[in-house]
Amino acid sequence: MWLQREVTVPLRHRSGPVTETARLRALREYGSFALAYSATFQPGLDHFTGEEGFLAYKQVGSTAFVLANPLAPISGSEDLIRSFVGEKSDVCFWQASWPVAKILEKIGFCVNEMGTETRIELGGYDFDGPRKRNFRRAINRAACRSYTIEERTVASLDRQELQTVSERWRQTRGVKNREMTFLTRPAILDDEVDVRKFFAFDHNGDLQAFAFFDPIYKGGEVVGYLCSAKRRLPEADAMVGYAMLHRAIRTFQDEGKAILSLGLSPLCGIEDKELSSNRLVSLGFRAVYRSRLFNQLIYPLQGFAAHKGAFCGAAEQTYCAFKKGLALSQLVKMPRACNLA
Repeated sequence: MWLQREVTVPLRHRSGPVTETARLRALREYGSFALAYSATFQPGLDHFTGEEGFLAYKQVGSTAFVLANPLAPISGSEDLIRSFVGEKSDVCFWQASWPVAKILEKIGFCVNEMGTETRIELGGYDFDGPRKRNFRRAINRAACRSYTIEERTVASLDRQELQTVSERWRQTRGVKNREMTFLTRPAILDDEVDVRKFFAFDHNGDLQAFAFFDPIYKGGEVVGYLCSAKRRLPEADAMVGYAMLHRAIRTFQDEGKAILSLGLSPLCGIEDKELSSNRLVSLGFRAVYRSRLFNQLIYPLQGFAAHKGAFCGAAEQTYCAFKKGLALSQLVKMPRACNLA
């Protein structure tokens, strides 16, 4: 369950531990972006504190990889970022929003588009039309297989059964022996504050799949969620993920929640026409996205983007930023930041 460790931290710019209570307070006030919960509580991240919040980063060698936006008001983010860059020097930023990208350009970073985040506006969202037929098919297939989908606490489940689903799903991935990190928050097989967890069971009551949803906040209240993890047994119905999403969307709509983020489509929609970008990085990103070999053998970037596009949400570009002259060395370290090397 949720643990809180009290550590006294002066309200000055500094790196170091921050109490979970302090992080949660900043998260609920400023966590209006998809990776806010991950930046706040992902294991392995460090934090740089300011008077009104903090930013999260992962140190890889000499490079500090900053995740998403600061958990601070936008009016105080420039000062926080400048202080951090002054202390760390070798810094890059990943999956930042447009307002933070503008700050980074202002203080001398090269800022590149890095892919779109898909968001569904839950008010008025329905499951009609040809592009959403997979939802309807998934519901019918779940009924035919006597699946039940429930929101439950992890404490109410068999922990070994949950671990088995997670591990067997991972064996179907390109990286089989470890969890991806940084841009992806590892699935935490425990109950977590404000995180919603849905589970699919077969007719015998055996766990087949799960989907986890990290909270997104505005003004201290949860206004929506990010679908942060979906996993299933290899022999489970291939469309059970749609069925769990359907149940989650209906639940969140009934509660009056505003948004559901489906997360990042890496390298999708990159044009780099508005900010001072690194031209070589831009060309490289677009070449990788178009590469048939990369999409077939390494990661299906185009298929991933097409899958998220089928939900008929709104696509919003995200940004990465590099210190001039350091982009190549920072990009080389990115697989280590994500636990891929």
